[in-house]
Amino acid sequence: MIALIWAQDQNGLIGNAGQLPWHLPADLKRFKQLTLDHKIVMGHTTFAGFKKPLPHRENMVLSRQDLTLPAGVEQLHSIDELWALDAARPNEMIFVIGGSQVFEAVLPKADRLYRTIIDDTFSGDTWMPTIDYTNWHLVDRQAGVTDVKNPYRFQFEDYVRG
Repeated sequence: MIALIWAQDQNGLIGNAGQLPWHLPADLKRFKQLTLDHKIVMGHTTFAGFKKPLPHRENMVLSRQDLTLPAGVEQLHSIDELWALDAARPNEMIFVIGGSQVFEAVLPKADRLYRTIIDDTFSGDTWMPTIDYTNWHLVDRQAGVTDVKNPYRFQFEDYVRG
């Protein structure tokens, strides 16, 4: 089972120079809770934005380039390798965490979407590909709590294909 997980601003912005353009601890906490003990797949630019592999997850980098990756990080050389991994373990959740090109490649076969929408606009260089939500059912929406640490209004949305 393949799930996409991301946060975006009102304009669909998801990144700036390989980093998130905002700091929203509630979103990071949700990301950790959902992805812990699962496989996470990302492009090499997204992985480069982390200083090291994310702990307690099986980190996988999808790239056609031959990469030198730290111990414990696996490389997928093609999208077909991801499809084969999913087919071999259809009941296991695989989270795709970015970037834009990886999201776009995986979206046609994704089973779930976990989106955080931030009610603000930011500057950046990476946007979420357009998603036709008529192919998706919203199964959960939760308003986030705005406070000193989480200064932006936001909400979590969970979708299933169907």
